[in-house]
Amino acid sequence: MTAVKPVLDVYLELNLIIVLSLLVWLGVRFAMKLTSLRFAYFAQLRVLKALLLCIVLSPILAIGLSEMFEFALPGRPVALGDIAVAAFLRGDIALPATQFESLLNARERWAENVLNGGSLSATLVLAMLAVGATGLVLRVAYAAIRVRETVNSSFLWRRSAKVDIRLSDRISVPFAVRGLWRRHVVLPTYLLDKPEELRFAIAHEFQHVRAGDVEWQLMLELLRPLLFWNPAYIALKYDFERLRELGCDQSIVSRRRLNASDYANCLLNYCGRIVSRDGAHVLNVALVSGGRAKRVLRQRVLALSDAPRRYRPFNAMVCGCALVFVGVLAFGSASVRQADGWSHDRLMLSTVVNLERLAERNQGN
Repeated sequence: MTAVKPVLDVYLELNLIIVLSLLVWLGVRFAMKLTSLRFAYFAQLRVLKALLLCIVLSPILAIGLSEMFEFALPGRPVALGDIAVAAFLRGDIALPATQFESLLNARERWAENVLNGGSLSATLVLAMLAVGATGLVLRVAYAAIRVRETVNSSFLWRRSAKVDIRLSDRISVPFAVRGLWRRHVVLPTYLLDKPEELRFAIAHEFQHVRAGDVEWQLMLELLRPLLFWNPAYIALKYDFERLRELGCDQSIVSRRRLNASDYANCLLNYCGRIVSRDGAHVLNVALVSGGRAKRVLRQRVLALSDAPRRYRPFNAMVCGCALVFVGVLAFGSASVRQADGWSHDRLMLSTVVNLERLAERNQGN
């Protein structure tokens, strides 16, 4: 159980950071809607990717910030627990020492109860989470097998340095996927008879490959069995999938390689051919999402008409948002970390608690 506890601590901290990240993202998204970036979905997607990258790097950011504080301000606490202990010792928190210690150690006691099976409700919740995670792992594995079978059974049509373009009779909608070594763009065979639509489909899927959307989607899907119950993760994943398609469309049109009107007509044609693809969306980036095709299609057509024509002004904005994310998540990650060992303030708190208990015992006698 001792070896499992650090893993549980990291898992809890990750979920707290994702909640904090959602709050930051909602604030940034609201601010962007009040500016000229309201319809710049490709810029919003870059900002969201910067936030997701900061979430992945949050443990490193927390360690770096803690080391920085230790070097610049020795003895200055960063974790919320240590800050609370210092405030209590200064007299800023008016609570009995035993009650304050009980609140301070609530998380650690909860973790011990969970690991030792001392709480029936916690055990049931963990069992339900384990069942849900197992089901999602099996679903992702099944989808990966289906996608691999589709790729392996397809015909290699063109090959570039990094991407294979394949043709398949088993699909009705193009998608991009990656293997261990190469990326694949799989196209329906019937597109060979529709040169204009073939051009749009290749441009769309290659933009996903160029932007790294396949890898980002894969990462989010691999995290799904661990975080499927967290509403913050679900909200961030939904926003990524929405912006991924809207941003891809705008990126293509903004490069002035394709006509926005013709591109919108292509989307309408594809929407009419959508069929159910059981689980195949898990590891690919489809042109139109089948389950939400009508709503997504409307958003995408409107986004094409509002696509900004310039990219340069948004680069500085993305970098600025990334710096804000680094700062906020570094402080957030360092704040929620479980304190290691016994600091001087915690030893002082333990002494005060022991003296208070001793005084209560003497009064009882």
